[in-house]
Amino acid sequence: MKIIMLPSVSGGIGHISRTATLARTLKKLDSSVEIDFVLDSERLRPFNIDATMRLGYRPRLMPSRTPESRGPIVRACLGDADVIVDDVQRYLVPLRHHLPHAAWISIAMHPIKDELFMDWPMMAQMDAIIWAYPPAVGLPAELEIVADKVVQTGPFLDVEGVPEQDAARARMGFEPGAPYIVYAPRGYPFGKTFGHRMVSALFEAAGTLRQGDYPQLRLLLLAVSDPAELREVEGLPAELPPWVEVLGVQGQEDTLAYQRAADILIAEGTSTIHEGAALGTPLVVVPGPIKEILLLAEAMKKRRAAHVFKIKQVAAEVFAEAFATILGKPDERYPMIDRAMAMVSGGGGVAAAARLVLDVHARRQARGA
Repeated sequence: MKIIMLPSVSGGIGHISRTATLARTLKKLDSSVEIDFVLDSERLRPFNIDATMRLGYRPRLMPSRTPESRGPIVRACLGDADVIVDDVQRYLVPLRHHLPHAAWISIAMHPIKDELFMDWPMMAQMDAIIWAYPPAVGLPAELEIVADKVVQTGPFLDVEGVPEQDAARARMGFEPGAPYIVYAPRGYPFGKTFGHRMVSALFEAAGTLRQGDYPQLRLLLLAVSDPAELREVEGLPAELPPWVEVLGVQGQEDTLAYQRAADILIAEGTSTIHEGAALGTPLVVVPGPIKEILLLAEAMKKRRAAHVFKIKQVAAEVFAEAFATILGKPDERYPMIDRAMAMVSGGGGVAAAARLVLDVHARRQARGA
C-alpha cells in the first residue's frame, strides 16, 4: 500500500510536521505501508523542503502545471498512490481525475475566508475529511455540506515516547538549574512583522529577567532556517549573547524533547499549542491571525489554560510579567498545565486518523475501485 502525503507548503512547517506524525503512526499500525511526501512547487516556501527531510522524508516536487502538461505531471508524481492525504491542499483534489484508483483524504483547516462558496464544495470529492481540533474549537456549520465524510479525531499527538522533563533537559544539553524559554520562529509563517516583534520582545524580556530574579534564564530559538535573518530584528545585537541559542529545523523527536524540556514554551500556531499542552509545558500563546488559532487561543484564555496575548499586546514588559508568573508561582502554574492538557486529550487523535486512512483503502479495495 502506497500513501502519498500532500502537506501545505506555503506557510510554516506545522502541516509538514502533522502529516509526518500521521506517517509515523501509519507505519506503527502497518509496517508494510510505503509513504512518500510530494510538495507542490507552485506554492512552495523552499525551507519546507529541508523541514520535510529533517522529519525523515525525502520529498518529491510536483512542477507547475498547464492544461497540456497536467495529466503526465500528476501521473508521474502521484500515479503510484493508493491513498493521497492532503493537509489543507484541497485545491489539488480535482487532480484525482487523473488518478481514478487512488483514494483521497483531506485534513481540513478551519475556514479562513469564505471557503463555503470558494473551495469547500470540492471536498464532496473526498473519500473522507479529518477534523483534527479539540472540541473547544468547534465544528464549523459550513461542514454540514459534507457531514457524512467528516471524522473528528482531535489533535494529532505523538508524545508517548518523549522523555520526562529532567531527562529531556539532559538529553538536549540544557544547562542544569537554568530556566529555558523556547520559541520556534519557523520561517515567520505569519509574516516578518509578527515574527520580528515576537523575537524582539522575547529577547528584551529575557534580558530584563536575567538582571533580576532569574540571572540564569536562557532563550532558545528553534527552527531558524536562516540565522542571518535575525540581524534584521530590531533590538537584537549583531552578535547574540551566550544566553541566546539559535538552532535550525529539528527532527520531530528532538522538537518534542525541546518542548518538554522548556520551562516556558512560546506558541503561535496550532501544532505547537497542541503539543505543548499535551507535554505539560507552560504555554505563552500569541495566536497567529488565523481563525482556528484565534478560536483555540480564546478557549485557552477562557479556561485559564495558558497566558494568551494578541500580537498588538506583545511587548517586553508583558512577556516579562507572564514569564515571572510562570517561573515564580507554582500554585498557578500547575493548575494551568492541567487545564491545557485536559483541553487537547481524550480524543482518538492521530491513531484514529491513521486507522481511517487504512479503512478507506480497505473499503475501496473491497469495492474493486
